Amino acid sequence: MLIGRRTTIRGRVTQFGFGTFLSQKFLHLSDPAAPVHLNVIKYDENSCTEIKCKTIEEFLQTPSETVNSMTWIDIDGIHDPDVISGIGERYDIHSLVQTDITTTEQRTKLDVLDDALFVVCKLIYHDMDCTGQIIIQQMSFYLKHDILITFQETSKDLFDSIKNRIRQGKGRIRKSKIDYLFYSLLDVIGDHYMDVLHMMDTSVASIDNQLMKTLKRDTLESIYDLKRDILSLRSIISPFKEIIIKLQKEEETQIMQESTNIYLKDLFDHIVQANDSIDTYREMLSSFIDFYMVLNSNHMNEIVKTLTIVTSIFIPLTFIVGVYGMNFENMPEVRYKNGYFIVLGCMVDMLRTKTKEIFQSEISSNSHLIEKLNYKFEKESSCNIQCVKNESREKFLNHSDCHFQ
Repeated sequence: MLIGRRTTIRGRVTQFGFGTFLSQKFLHLSDPAAPVHLNVIKYDENSCTEIKCKTIEEFLQTPSETVNSMTWIDIDGIHDPDVISGIGERYDIHSLVQTDITTTEQRTKLDVLDDALFVVCKLIYHDMDCTGQIIIQQMSFYLKHDILITFQETSKDLFDSIKNRIRQGKGRIRKSKIDYLFYSLLDVIGDHYMDVLHMMDTSVASIDNQLMKTLKRDTLESIYDLKRDILSLRSIISPFKEIIIKLQKEEETQIMQESTNIYLKDLFDHIVQANDSIDTYREMLSSFIDFYMVLNSNHMNEIVKTLTIVTSIFIPLTFIVGVYGMNFENMPEVRYKNGYFIVLGCMVDMLRTKTKEIFQSEISSNSHLIEKLNYKFEKESSCNIQCVKNESREKFLNHSDCHFQ
């Protein structure tokens, strides 16, 4: 069930127009009627145990955490307050943190608590299986020593690859502390950011090609729609970069290990690359708007130019026709036997002369433009040659000074 953006935090659709080229929208999906799934994965270097619970009562009956064993509690669905409060009571989660978990309008942030880290971020991905659109949802992390609790809005699990690596014992997750699992999940979120940016890159290229072909008002609307989407994505990714920086400097809780910082640095580089791509796309779209205005102005100039040419050609002919269209009785030319043919010949000659003058004027203006460009090119070339000569002379003098010294 999809509920509109202006409704409560229980569920809504947040739509950001993605332009007519991709026909995409950012959709914020939430289903308050869907059941909440609680998946518990306990692992160490030698073993892995997975428990799936359908109710909070069933979850509370699971055994407590053991020493030297990592526990990942993955909760799909945040609309049931009993589930959130039950988890909060068991793991001593503050009531304000519980409120932040259920409030899906939270901005991306990192809270450093006494013995835990709380992170809220936005998960964006392309749902190719169901809606075929860009889905955005809030995800929360509550990280303690040897325990990681994740809260997702829907049951769409994008971390199957991480879970498979834990089950099969591949990679570093089962050999590392819980902070490495936390990093791995953040890395998956960053990869989905890059996938969405790749789609935007395709959309920007489509608009570029469209500008080269035809001039339509829909193109300008698509540029503004895509620019708004990029700004929305920037407001999501930029705070995520600040979280990575703070995690690298976090020393109060001692949860983040020194060995994980190098991986956080690699993730930080990817997020910086994503931010740079967003800035590049925004500048390109701004240049597209300017280019559209220039094309539109040139189009209007061509229309005015055509009307001016037509007017300059037919005004003299209209004058002749108007003179001999007067109803005076004493007009000798009207009664002349070949008067019609003489006037018609004069009009044809005037038409030919005027057209020739217009074409010559056009050729002359183009010639002046070409001469101006050639002069500018020769001037720049001579300046570049002089600069090269000066550099060569300086290098020679420096080399000579070093040799004599």
